[in-house]
Amino acid sequence: MVNLSHPSIHLNPLPNPIKMSQFLHERILSEFVNPQTDSPLFSLLPGEVRDKIFSYVLTDHPDPGAHMQYSKQTCYTRPLYEAHQSTDTRVLRTCRAVYRETWFKPFLLREHVRWATAPDRAPPGKSGVPYEVRHMLSRLLTQQPEQDKVEIERLRIFAQMYKLEEGLVAKILAEPALLAPRIVTLTIRHTDWWFWEDDEPLRFEGGWIEDVCKAMHWCTNQFCIELESLERKKDQIDKIADQMIKKWYFKRCDGVVLYADALGRKKSRWSGDSTWGDRRWVRDETEPGRLDYYIVSVTFRPRIDIERSGGTVDREVFNASQKDWFDENELKIHLGDESRIEDPSPFEYVRDTRDAIQSFPTRKSVGIVNDGMTPSFLRENDRVDSMLNISSACLRRREEHG
Repeated sequence: MVNLSHPSIHLNPLPNPIKMSQFLHERILSEFVNPQTDSPLFSLLPGEVRDKIFSYVLTDHPDPGAHMQYSKQTCYTRPLYEAHQSTDTRVLRTCRAVYRETWFKPFLLREHVRWATAPDRAPPGKSGVPYEVRHMLSRLLTQQPEQDKVEIERLRIFAQMYKLEEGLVAKILAEPALLAPRIVTLTIRHTDWWFWEDDEPLRFEGGWIEDVCKAMHWCTNQFCIELESLERKKDQIDKIADQMIKKWYFKRCDGVVLYADALGRKKSRWSGDSTWGDRRWVRDETEPGRLDYYIVSVTFRPRIDIERSGGTVDREVFNASQKDWFDENELKIHLGDESRIEDPSPFEYVRDTRDAIQSFPTRKSVGIVNDGMTPSFLRENDRVDSMLNISSACLRRREEHG
């Protein structure tokens, strides 16, 4: 596993590199670095403290720009997902000493998001890990042949039920994108459940779990499942969470089993617009134009971690996990005593609304001089994937300008 979170770790340049094919970080890290001994940041603070400071500065956040906001009338706009995520990378341009300790942090700290959904259920332009980023990760691993993937902090997957049952979540975890998340969060939204349009009772199949376990990397120590539905379906969400804690477990490829704490769950609520696309879901409104949502989060962790924090693992699920196979029928969660609202007109048509973002604008690159030496081209407030992939044309411009 390539772990790039420690401030003292940096990669040496490739042997005999072809100058024009180098990434920017390779060019910078291969040149002389001023140790900045006159700066209290480097002369007084230990590396661990600097690491916390840099992590705070480089954590991603919703972009506040008006042109980056999502329309409120979509199924993917929600708290913390109201705009394109952004990382302020200006600190990387201060000097090479800072750059050496932080160049990979924006990628490491970012919550990577994948969408196992139909195209209209995800923000525009979200089609997975860009080729350039995969190429960069592959190149890093070439320099570390004993490692298989680059370790990241968080991966969140939004999944519709039919995509989950088709195996897309397992494919995302197993795909050769060269990423190994420590924390995986699977979010099932109100509009992701089977036949939510008809107000069908909530249900969860269990056949997908075995494939997810086979795809899960050994560094994943938390697998969190977020269950969201309408506030009026609170009891259904609670019942599913109860059964999930008693029935489900995730066995990693190295044999470590992740369980849910018998008493551990988090609850939250939020309110959103009742219109999505060209339909206003009047059946589900708590007041005109508003839907109220209820969320329960169940987190699966190694048993030893649960017990160290004072929790317990349900005896029933512990016994089930000792088997060498997964019983799909035992894992499924169906609520047989629930009924739906019979409404001949659950929605009304409204004027079609389109997302505020059709495509993300290209930002202009600016030349910044690093500690009195050669300038490097980094994009101000740029997307992390673009920042990590600097094209040969950009490098040519860098040389032309000295």
